[in-house]
Amino acid sequence: MSPAADGQTDLSGPHLLYRNNTTYVVYHGSSGDMFLTEVGNNFDKEIHLGVFHAALSGAPDNNRSAAPSFGTDGGVQYMFYEAGQRSGTKIAVARAV
Repeated sequence: MSPAADGQTDLSGPHLLYRNNTTYVVYHGSSGDMFLTEVGNNFDKEIHLGVFHAALSGAPDNNRSAAPSFGTDGGVQYMFYEAGQRSGTKIAVARAV
């Protein structure tokens, strides 16, 4: 995947996500935000869908969110991720509404 399609210079920390009968990749961009790209079940697509999670300027993100991981408990979807600047990161959790 090309970072330029998201207006980024670098991408990192990808996570494969299957939802709505198709496959996506969620990843960290050099801006500090996380992005979403549909790759399809056969990995034959590259449809950039934009920002998935805009890093919060304050805590816990402090302008950087990365390394997403997903889980479901009791029908509620959660995202665990790395929040904050390097050397000062924390694990944060976001809950779907």
